[in-house]
Amino acid sequence: MRVKAYLASRDMELPMKNVMQDVAAYKELIRGGGRPTVPCLRIENDKGEVQWMYESLDIIDYLAELGS
Repeated sequence: MRVKAYLASRDMELPMKNVMQDVAAYKELIRGGGRPTVPCLRIENDKGEVQWMYESLDIIDYLAELGS
C-alpha cells in the first residue's frame, strides 16, 4: 500500500502484476527474485541485468531518485 500511495501522490504509473491471481507472474517473481514477497520492483538496466528490490521504502527511494 505504501508504494501504491507514493505512486498516486506523484501521479506515476508502473506496470503491476497480481501474483495472487497471475500464476506466470508468481513464477517469474520466484524465479527472478527468489522469494514471493510483495511489493517487488523488477529493475532492468541498459545491459539487460535485472535487480529485484523488495522493501517498500527502498522502492520509494529508488523511484524518487528517478524522478529527480
